[in-house]
Amino acid sequence: MPMKLTEKYGKPVCVALYALFSAMAVRKKPLPLLILVLLHYGEYCFIGKKIAAERGLTEAEGLAQCMSFGFTWWLPLKNR
Repeated sequence: MPMKLTEKYGKPVCVALYALFSAMAVRKKPLPLLILVLLHYGEYCFIGKKIAAERGLTEAEGLAQCMSFGFTWWLPLKNR
């Protein structure tokens, strides 16, 4: 059940968080956005790059997916 929730709601939640944290950054509170970006980049370095290679994606595509959607793009692929 949690995997289905991740697949259904994960990407919209990531987009909403980026929108919220970007608005906060404009208002001089950049820390949440910085943390989100660093977490997503870390995910790419440790997991996303490997999953992207296994699925035939280029490094740029894998990085774009990780930076945009975090674990919600690679977790369903990892479990298949």
